Amino acid sequence: MERKAWFDVAVFRCANCGRFYVDASWYAVALESDIECGVCHTNFNAKKELTDRALLEFMINEKGKIREVMIDKHLPSKENKE
Repeated sequence: MERKAWFDVAVFRCANCGRFYVDASWYAVALESDIECGVCHTNFNAKKELTDRALLEFMINEKGKIREVMIDKHLPSKENKE
C-alpha cells in the first residue's frame, strides 16, 4: 500500500548575491528567520526575500521510504506575487 506525506517549503534568495535557498515554510516565513548566506555571508530575512512557496507531495512505499516527490501546489502568500 502506497502512502503520501506533504511538506510546505519556501524558496528565497540572498538579498546580496542572489543565491537561492529552500527551507521549511514554518522556519522561513512563520518565524521570519534571518539567514546567513553560505556564499557571501550576508545576513538577510528569509520572509522578505521569498520568491515562492509550494506544498511538496511525497509518495512513501510500504517500508516507509520516499519513492517520489512532486509539487502538489504552489501556495499563495503576500510575498509570493507570482
